[in-house]
Amino acid sequence: MAGAAVLSACMDKMKGDAYISFTLSSDYSSYSMNRMTGRLKSGGNGLVLPDTSEFILTVTAENGETIYKGPYGERPDPMQVSSGTYDVSLHSIEFNEPAFESPLFGDFRTVVLASGQTMSVAFGCTQLNCGMRLEFNDSFRDRFFSSDVFIRSDGYSLGYPYTESRIAYFQPGILNVVCVEGDKETPIVSRQLNAADILTIRLSASSETGGSFSVKIDTTRNWIFEDFTLGSGNDGSSMEKALKVADLTMFLGAEDVWVCGYIVGGDVTTANVKLEPPFSKETHLAIADNAGASTREECAGAELPEGSVRETLNLIDNPEILGKKIYVKGDIENYYGYPGVKNIKEFQLE
Repeated sequence: MAGAAVLSACMDKMKGDAYISFTLSSDYSSYSMNRMTGRLKSGGNGLVLPDTSEFILTVTAENGETIYKGPYGERPDPMQVSSGTYDVSLHSIEFNEPAFESPLFGDFRTVVLASGQTMSVAFGCTQLNCGMRLEFNDSFRDRFFSSDVFIRSDGYSLGYPYTESRIAYFQPGILNVVCVEGDKETPIVSRQLNAADILTIRLSASSETGGSFSVKIDTTRNWIFEDFTLGSGNDGSSMEKALKVADLTMFLGAEDVWVCGYIVGGDVTTANVKLEPPFSKETHLAIADNAGASTREECAGAELPEGSVRETLNLIDNPEILGKKIYVKGDIENYYGYPGVKNIKEFQLE
């Protein structure tokens, strides 16, 4: 018995003399009442919120050692640890790849404890992933009757059959909807989604020559309605038939085609575009169909090759061209996560 007592005391000493306790900062059950709309709850798609005691609590030391990973309801309270830095997270489910009906709730923190310190970590409980639901009009089904529909993001691809009606959940980022028939892939629409965004996209296809798609988008957090038309009927073979930015997804891989748009900014990234000077990058600019465009999704990057093109069009040396309409001739390729124009050979400013 004496030996056991000594061993127990040594083990406790090895754990350290710092402590972490955990709480939820708000009533989790109120999340659906405060954040989810009545339409969602009354439409038969109510969200089933898991019991927080079944959430997955993970405590990891700065050297990568897992101190605790298990049910939140079975955690030591307080948890005895050594002084140091710890990453702590609380997740409702394991979410490693896209899946249907898999909303991820939780929070994460990084804490630093000194010897002898006791710290209380108050977790919030927000949705950490995003979701997309597709609805198909008969006209869209008829046009792509032999195609498979996929939602893709960050290297993952999730099939979305015409019979599907559930929400597909992804990590926040750029989500791309594509139709695939054999070796042919037709991009439909791309959207940047943040955590807790749930978007419903209604797809229909026009019978007009050149084709167009009408897309209406809403979210359960911030109701947003948008009419999106893909396809101007132009083919880019001349300046008179120049493609618009909205056309570019349908022309990925096209070479030596004309594209027109307004110069709206620069310093493009996968998530942002700078709309006002001063600019820091001379290698590209951003063009859009609307001179008042203000979001990354509305813009396409146009890469400026070295030489007269870059000298004339870079916004560092030529800020006065901001807002002007431009025609460029080049290749349509993925550029900073969206279709853009590269290898520009000719241009004309209005």
